[in-house]
Amino acid sequence: MNTSDAHSITVGGTPVTPEPADALLWLDVETTGLDPNECSILEIGAICTSLDATREFGRYETVIHIQTEQLLDISLKALKMHTANGLLAACEQSGSSEQEATDDLADFIDRLTSEQGLTLHPAGTNIQRFDLPAINHLLEQHECHGFLANQLHYRAFDMTTIRLLWQSLGHNPYQHHQHGTHRVHDCLTRDITEYRTLRQHIKDHTA
Repeated sequence: MNTSDAHSITVGGTPVTPEPADALLWLDVETTGLDPNECSILEIGAICTSLDATREFGRYETVIHIQTEQLLDISLKALKMHTANGLLAACEQSGSSEQEATDDLADFIDRLTSEQGLTLHPAGTNIQRFDLPAINHLLEQHECHGFLANQLHYRAFDMTTIRLLWQSLGHNPYQHHQHGTHRVHDCLTRDITEYRTLRQHIKDHTA
C-alpha cells in the first residue's frame, strides 16, 4: 500500500481507517557544544525510513545561519571540528534562520504524520540524550511548544544499544567511525547503513 494515499478501507460496508505505519525518523544535529539546552544548533538532518530501513519516506537537511556572538560560547572541540569540515563557514555565509529551520522541520514532520499517516519513532545515536533535547529546545524557543511530544512516538530507537549488544558479542561496532566528517548527512548515512547491516546479520542467524 502506498502510505501517501489518503483513503479508507471498507470491510462489510463499514469504513475502516488504515492503521498508521510505523517508521523510523533518523535525526542528527551538529552544535556549538554538548549541552542540548545551552548550545546553538549549526545543522539539522532528518531521514524517515521504514522500520527495516529499506524504504525512504522523506528527508530534510539545513544549515542554520549563526551570528558572531553565538560563537563566543562555542566549545574548543566544536570549533576545531566544524572549522575543519567547513560547517562554520557555511553557517556564517548562508543558511536558514532559526525560525525558518523550526518552521521547515515542523512542516516536514507534520507532513509525514498527517499526509503519509506514519507513526514516527525517533532514531539515531544517543537520540534521547542529545539530539531530541537539542531540537526540542530550538522548537520551544520559537513557539513550537510540545510539538515533538505530540508528533513522535515515545518508543525510540538508539543505535548505541545495538552497538553495545554487538560489542558484547566480541565485535567492534566503532571500527568505521573514526574518520567521519561530523556533518549530519554523513552521520545519518552511517547510522542507517550500519543498522541495515546489523539487522541483516541478526535476521540471517535467527531465521
